[in-house]
Amino acid sequence: MLTQVVALQAIIAASALAAPSKEIQEGAPHVLVSNPSSQQVTSSDAFSSGAGNNDNANIYDGTGDVGTDQYDCYYGGWGSFPAKSQWIEFDAMWNNSKSAMSTSCSDLGVGSCSDGAGAFGDGDNDEQIGLIWNAIQQVAESSLVDHRFILATILQESSGCVNVCGSTNPDPSQPDNPGLMQSDGGSTFVGNSASTSDQQQSIIQMIIDGAQGTSDGDGLVQCINQYGNIYEAARCYNSGSVDSSDLNDGEGATNSYVNDIANRMTGWLYADNGFDSC
Repeated sequence: MLTQVVALQAIIAASALAAPSKEIQEGAPHVLVSNPSSQQVTSSDAFSSGAGNNDNANIYDGTGDVGTDQYDCYYGGWGSFPAKSQWIEFDAMWNNSKSAMSTSCSDLGVGSCSDGAGAFGDGDNDEQIGLIWNAIQQVAESSLVDHRFILATILQESSGCVNVCGSTNPDPSQPDNPGLMQSDGGSTFVGNSASTSDQQQSIIQMIIDGAQGTSDGDGLVQCINQYGNIYEAARCYNSGSVDSSDLNDGEGATNSYVNDIANRMTGWLYADNGFDSC
């Protein structure tokens, strides 16, 4: 997630959702960090910009349509990126994404993380996809992070694969980035053989780690409270530092990250990532 992480291109099938690059670590579950579930969006600017949401129970927020599956280019500061009035509703984003999540782990490549696989188990099955929905809604309502931003970040970081391998930090003194949101030193999925209740709690924890932070690093909440909008918050989450005048400056991380998030918020899913032409 952060600047220290070295990227290794994940090869995704042409019909699959694009996933971020990452260097791979073994897939054994990480010891859970303390639960920061009290962390909430408090920035008044965030509620004006849409990053904060007091009504995540409303899944029909947004434009009222499914958006457009195309990749557009945005430049400069966050004000040049799509306003919340242009974001599709959560229900549409979710329904658009379910088919991609159902093949997300196989698209990443299932095997040993240490041997270069992108996922350490099959998934997502229909039940696991439902558990992700439950977890997003629970964490969104407790954190006040807009649920669409959480879902967009999950799609960006892991394609929604519960068994995604973590990103290995080349600096052994720094935490690795595991889980659905590739959080700082957070938790890895408990595994397909676990009970439904244990899988649900594991998925909730992975989303808490990314949305509300861990003892090792910031989540979306902390970045939103610092910057007040999803675009600078996305750059903060990906890079750890932000050039507010040029959000396409990855600061050593993924240059396209903020453009990718912006396009996910307006309906992009399968169309080619056109950032190289931006």
